[in-house]
Amino acid sequence: MNDTRHADFTIFAHVYYPDVWEEMIDELDGIIRQPFDLVITRPAGSRPAALPKNSYLRLATELEVDNRGRDILPFLTAFKEQAESVSDIGLKLHTKRSPHRGDGDGWRRFLLGSLLQTEEGGELSGHKLLATESRIGLIAPQAHLLPLGGRTSINEGIMLGTLQRMEASVDLSALAGHRFPAGSMFWFRRAALRKAIEVDFADQFARESGQLDGTAAHAFERLFAFIAEREGFIAASMENVEPILRRRGTPLSRAELSELINDSLLRDNPFALPLAAFWRRHPSLLKCAHAIYARMPKATVRLLRRSIGR
Repeated sequence: MNDTRHADFTIFAHVYYPDVWEEMIDELDGIIRQPFDLVITRPAGSRPAALPKNSYLRLATELEVDNRGRDILPFLTAFKEQAESVSDIGLKLHTKRSPHRGDGDGWRRFLLGSLLQTEEGGELSGHKLLATESRIGLIAPQAHLLPLGGRTSINEGIMLGTLQRMEASVDLSALAGHRFPAGSMFWFRRAALRKAIEVDFADQFARESGQLDGTAAHAFERLFAFIAEREGFIAASMENVEPILRRRGTPLSRAELSELINDSLLRDNPFALPLAAFWRRHPSLLKCAHAIYARMPKATVRLLRRSIGR
């Protein structure tokens, strides 16, 4: 590691699956060609995580955290602890395996590959956009900046509680028309997410027990882009990077930039579950199904997952 150079960005990586992290390290070593810092979080009592061999790694920090809140609470904890010492630009990653899905590994590789997309000169595209366009606050992976509409029913209560702890007067109607970075990996600007660490949300996160939805972690995943937008920034997706960078010579108003992002978003997410559209049309049924699912014995849940290939 070389700590004499200024880091262009900081990677926040939650390492729950060490074997997955070693695969991800190979990607980081093979692609990143600019100075970066690394903040690793891992469950308390687990072994120290492997570090990239990348010569551009400037400084690495490792934190042990409670096994709560999936990758979200560890990120908030690390972000708050390192808030004054990290770069303005960050990249949030985690060892996403999604064992309830048959395509979990493929999904993670897609997300990581999209976020590590590079420009012709080798600079990471997400970093370049944030470094050159100050109005962008968050960049989701390709095709993963999804509409919130129909995707909040199970999480409405905890989302509302989270929002009201940040802004006392806000209600769920404020979320109308907004999007979220599915998969909870994304590029971000530190100033865009400052509200997420101004309040201590740790008490909202329950211990892990295989929950598929309806937790504080799922609620926060759906709020990151909204938080950035409430701070005055714009959320984008990796497919927006090239169209925006092409227009750098032509000054765009905020409305024009937002329109360009909306027009160049990909609407077809290759990892959307087949039943997702049905549940979005019938949120009341989804709440009932989730209530039943949450009360099933774990053995029955495992059998159900195997039978439907999730």
